[in-house]
Amino acid sequence: MLKKLKRFLPVLALVFLLASCDQPLNTKQQVKEDLKSLQQISATQQTALTALESAGQSESVTYLKIQEQYPDKNLLEVPTTKMAQATAKRADAYQTLKDQQKALKPVAQRLLKVAKQDNADLPTEAIKDLNQSIKISTLDYTTLSNFYQAAVTAEADFYADHQDADADPTDLESPINRLNQFYSSVYQQAEIAKVNINTVTAQLKKVQTGLK
Repeated sequence: MLKKLKRFLPVLALVFLLASCDQPLNTKQQVKEDLKSLQQISATQQTALTALESAGQSESVTYLKIQEQYPDKNLLEVPTTKMAQATAKRADAYQTLKDQQKALKPVAQRLLKVAKQDNADLPTEAIKDLNQSIKISTLDYTTLSNFYQAAVTAEADFYADHQDADADPTDLESPINRLNQFYSSVYQQAEIAKVNINTVTAQLKKVQTGLK
């Protein structure tokens, strides 16, 4: 048994040696693939953020005119209204952002591990810069998500509480202003998110250059 084992030892040593030699190449290739994934995620996020911003928000004049067409009804529950369509558009855009954040997580985790490796074939400092940009972008996404959820709640409460087509426009000014403040906060955070994604994309390109 020992003699057989001794005969296999050189073969096993060669296998481990080859595996060790291939590792840097595999890591480099994985980084390239992750960068491509990150590029696609960033582009999809930018499109979703633009859609989120372009959804629009309530206006008192528009609100009352539409409410007159659907007296005593919650306009968010009437699919053909501008309000319901804008809400659906924002919801779709936000869902896309959520999906992309989920897709980003394993990519970001692998890049963090790569940055800790001692590999002369990789632009480690550029990868670390990219990782920081991703982290900042993720933190701001969390802020955007919190504002979005608050806006959704405020919007639902507003349309549930205001269904009177004969309401005095001046009485609606303050409630609509408060609702629009939530929308504005969401759109401001969306702008910040877009800037952060631009930074991620710029850092990503630096890593790609360093890999050539």
